[in-house]
Amino acid sequence: MQNARALDERLRKIIKEISDSTGQEIKRDLIEELARMVNEHRAREIYNFLETFNRALKKI
Repeated sequence: MQNARALDERLRKIIKEISDSTGQEIKRDLIEELARMVNEHRAREIYNFLETFNRALKKI
């Protein structure tokens, strides 16, 4: 009985550690994906601005 309790505790500890680790990886992946999306959006905005600026210069 004592061994079963000790094993149960160890398994719960291992599961918690794995869960915490997986949660951290998911958070890191989400932050990296958000940063990538923000950079792409920013690059697109800069490109659109430069295209508009270029058209304006050609009209002058």
